Amino acid sequence: MREKEIQLFTQAMQLAKDEFYLDAIRILNQLINEFPESELVDDAYYDIGLCYFNMNQFQNAIEIFQKVIDEFPNATISVLTGGDEYGKTAAKCYYALMNCYLGLNDTVNAMKMIKKLETYDDSFIIDNTGVKFSFKELAKKAYNLFTKRKDE
Repeated sequence: MREKEIQLFTQAMQLAKDEFYLDAIRILNQLINEFPESELVDDAYYDIGLCYFNMNQFQNAIEIFQKVIDEFPNATISVLTGGDEYGKTAAKCYYALMNCYLGLNDTVNAMKMIKKLETYDDSFIIDNTGVKFSFKELAKKAYNLFTKRKDE
């Protein structure tokens, strides 16, 4: 991996963290265009989807997350994303898709994304206490919380 790829990715992550989502998307697209064969491309697309999600542009986010699943089905999560996520990028995308559908109040499609996560037991996060949670577990928890609050 080239230093400029890492630099662009890191810059974009900081912009996203600071909630400069459009600037982060611009830098991530620059990375994708300049380094189309980079192992960071799937992560860059994922983070573009996440920026759209954070701006409540759920349809745009859905398109990007689905693109990652379709074009990079076997890609793995980059260690540059923070080191607490492991496994397949597609698993993160299904989890993100589930959250997009909840944002659209579409519980039917949200549940379909949880079903897709059944085959990704090897993809998980480790929280700040060292506990491991699969993306499937996180999705189920978010779905249950959403439907419980919706019923109240």
